[in-house]
Amino acid sequence: MATLTFQDLRFRKKGDSVVVEFLGNYLFEVEREGLQKIGDCKIHEHSIEFQAVDEQTAKNAFNAILNEGLANLTNSVTRKKTLYVHRYSEIPLIGTTSFGIIDRNTNMIELRPLTGCNMNCIFCSVDEGLASKKTSEVVIEEGYLAAEVKKLVEYKGCECHVIINSQGEPTLYKPLPQLIRDLRAIPTVKTITVVTNGTYLTEKFIDDLAAAGLTNLNISLNAIAPKTAKLMEGHGGYDVEKVKKMAAYAVKTTIKVTLAPVIVGGYNEAEMEKIVAFAKDIGAATAMQNYLFYKKGRNPKNARQMPWEQFYAELEKLEKKYGSKLIFSASDYKIIRTKPLPKPFRKGQAVKALVISEGRYPGEVIAAAEGRIITLPDCEKKHSAGETAKLRIVSDKHNIFYGKAV
Repeated sequence: MATLTFQDLRFRKKGDSVVVEFLGNYLFEVEREGLQKIGDCKIHEHSIEFQAVDEQTAKNAFNAILNEGLANLTNSVTRKKTLYVHRYSEIPLIGTTSFGIIDRNTNMIELRPLTGCNMNCIFCSVDEGLASKKTSEVVIEEGYLAAEVKKLVEYKGCECHVIINSQGEPTLYKPLPQLIRDLRAIPTVKTITVVTNGTYLTEKFIDDLAAAGLTNLNISLNAIAPKTAKLMEGHGGYDVEKVKKMAAYAVKTTIKVTLAPVIVGGYNEAEMEKIVAFAKDIGAATAMQNYLFYKKGRNPKNARQMPWEQFYAELEKLEKKYGSKLIFSASDYKIIRTKPLPKPFRKGQAVKALVISEGRYPGEVIAAAEGRIITLPDCEKKHSAGETAKLRIVSDKHNIFYGKAV
């Protein structure tokens, strides 16, 4: 008998198949008949027992099934197909704003370990969430991401600040505590911030994040009034009282909590003072953002950007009334310029790249070359994974590359 046990996999029976849950929020199905070909088996929550077969034979056979399954993942929250990026996938982590590592030549490094969101914010600048026009998701192997961040931080040679602000909801990333532990183990990583909508926070989860070494938690609390809060999140199940309770709990830990609302003219400007008052009451900071129109974002009907002069005037008034700092600059976050990461190619350059997969938008393709991701939007020609594409780089700012097939 061979028993195969897995930490990141969970099994459950479904008719003539077995549903395999990977990293909590990703699924694939295996025909029970396929498992029986390995040997008679019993399914448990985190293990499979194969009768009358040795462990190595069972492991080799099941690994083939597992590899096929991981190539056909579905996000259980958004119901979209998911690309699993791992150290053996030949997929770099630098080159796109969709996932991986974003370095804008400062000591502030952005991490996006996954995509997809459980909410549907009416103002979402990157069109994430349940009603997104995007057609696929991405999730990254934790160890691969941590190792690549370590290389970048060591290259910079200075104290760095890491912010985990996925194009989606980072608390959906099951290995988040382990990622934070691995980042804290890098000597020059000074702070780690997670930006969250707060809906998955629990007291235990917050304690786990604090124990892992999280220094900052930014909660996107966009309204205090329940009706307005549900409207802003675009989800009738949003529970603002629960999010407020978790924010108040987190303040009591070693984590610095900041409420980070987006103020959308015509929708929640009346909530500004309520948010500042609540933050002061629980001992949290407040960092408000002014709504901006984005071409590919979700821009609600009749929404307007508050004129910057008016926005800052309102913040100044609230600062004086509540004694809370509400206007910040790069120096407040200790952001400095660092030596730029070398670019393997420049705008206008012809490049041959390996096609990785379809992109997140219809007609988009993700390719890779020289350790960078290259996104090809609006491809007229269909490209298959594994083929070589000839393209020309049309944008290379901050090592974020866009190309056009030629």
